[in-house]
Order: sequence, then structure tokens, then C-alpha cells
Amino acid sequence: GGESNPASSSVKSSSSGTSADSSAGNSSSSSESALEPCDAEEEGETKRVLATGVRYICKNGFWVEVESSSSVSSSSYFDMTNQFNEKVSYGEFTDPRDGQKYRTVSLKDGIYYTDTLVYFAENLNFGKMIAGGTLQGDSTKYCYDDDPWYCENGWGGLYTWSNAMNLPSVCDSVSLGSEQCNYSFARDKDGKLIDGEIIHQGLCPDGWHIANEGEWANLQEKSGNSVAHYMGSKVAGFGNNDYGLSILPTGSWERYPNGSLVFRDIKKQAIFWTPQQSADDAERAHRVAIDSQDMSRIYEEVKAKRALSIRCVKNY
Repeated sequence: GGESNPASSSVKSSSSGTSADSSAGNSSSSSESALEPCDAEEEGETKRVLATGVRYICKNGFWVEVESSSSVSSSSYFDMTNQFNEKVSYGEFTDPRDGQKYRTVSLKDGIYYTDTLVYFAENLNFGKMIAGGTLQGDSTKYCYDDDPWYCENGWGGLYTWSNAMNLPSVCDSVSLGSEQCNYSFARDKDGKLIDGEIIHQGLCPDGWHIANEGEWANLQEKSGNSVAHYMGSKVAGFGNNDYGLSILPTGSWERYPNGSLVFRDIKKQAIFWTPQQSADDAERAHRVAIDSQDMSRIYEEVKAKRALSIRCVKNY
């Protein structure tokens, strides 16, 4: 779900209230037959072609170049006032590596034997921003649209799989345990490696680990599969945030087969890496995707060609 047509672009937020009504109007002076069409649901949204830096707005069914004098500002961002549910009692954790503070939320556990699980109520935002498409590693991240505002205002960083797992980039193209990627996930006390229950720190701070598939399943169980409604932030109208987890529809970064580098699906999807490789394809790993209708845990992504979000869970 949440897939869109490949295009060398990224959607910019429209918190200023840009809508179909306010953006419809005079047609572009360009020949619209030569313009790329856009969907009705994208009307009023803007995007930027990463290769050229040119910004476009979806207007009357076509992507039309935004003139510098346009009322559509490159600084039109989301109102983050309602990122959290202030009726929820949050904790706070300070990452000792960079001093960044994160809200945390304790949720009763329906699957494991502990009473509660403590989750970050925000996406991890660790590392220095580099441009989308630049090889990640050594404490780096992408920010949506190559814009630090997103990283600094609750949306967090976007990470390739090897970087999220704090492994060398070669591990994006070969399996863990191979000669080139001589690493392995931690096993349980009985020496077993149970998919979906792997505790792996990755880029999370000491004492925390990357949320695994079982911990996401716990949230799905608590919310009756309406994860976005119960766990999604009110920002961008993603959810009601009853439980306070404050998931944002952060979108992702992707390298398309034609070489295009794209930030995509903001306002539509939240996608998180989990510490689990594909059983069949060394270049793929598991992820959790949440949109307004559903949460999927079964799909895999190409490790090096997607940059996704990270949520951390306290060790138990």
C-alpha cells in the first residue's frame, strides 16, 4: 500500500493549507501536453526534482513548475503542535551521544512476559545529515527532501538498512554471517535466533534496541489493526494518537531502478526497518509499513535502495 508512480521528485509538506481549491487557477503557460500528469489526490502538493532542485506543484492534473514569486513557499511545513497526545503520561530519555531528548511511552504488553514495553514516542534522529543518495555510514542520516527541518522537528532521520543496524554498508548487499559481512544478530539465552524477536541495538542508544517485528505486532494487537488511528500522530491527519506513540507518516527515500533518487510518500506512510533479513534474498530485509488503513509486516525492501525510519524500544 502507499505506492506511487516513480518520479524523480519528493513531496513537500503543505501545512499552509494548500488545497485543490487554493491551488487551482490559471493554467501554466507551458504546454501541458509536455508536462507530467499528477493524481487528483496530489492536487496542491509540491515536489522537488532532486537532480535539478526545481520545484513543481500539482495543478489541474499536471506538475507545473513553481515560479520563484509563487505563493507556494519552500518553507511551508507541518504544524507540529499536536505531535503528541498531552493526555498521555510520557517519559523522557536523553541520548548521551548527542544530548537529544526523546519522549517515551510505556504500553502494556500483550505478547511478551514483561508487564510493559517502553517505546520511543519519536523517530530516532541520530547522526549528521547527508544528501539523499550519498553512501551512509559513520553516524549519518538522510532528512526528508534533503531538508534538515524534518529531522529537527520530530520526523527523524531516514536510514539505509545497514546503517540502521550499525553495520558496514557491504551488509546491504550480502547476508550477515557471510565472509564480507562477518556479523550476526544476538541469540537468546538458549542460543536460538528467533525471527521477529531479535534484540539488536543498531543505531539506538545503549540500553535500547530497534523495534522488532514482535514488538510491532504488540502494537497491532493493542489497536485491532487500526494502528494509524490509535498510534498515529494527529499531525497531517494520520491518526488520533490515543496511545501516544505519535507515529508520523514520514515517507521514505528510494533509489528507483532507473537511477532516480526520490523522497516519497510523506503524509501517506510510515515505514520502519526491523532487525530481520530476507530468508531468500541477501539484498532484502524486513520492514513494517503503516498507512491510514493498515499495517503490514510481511514485506521486504532492498536494503541499500530504501532509507526508512527507526523506532527504539527499551531493553528488557
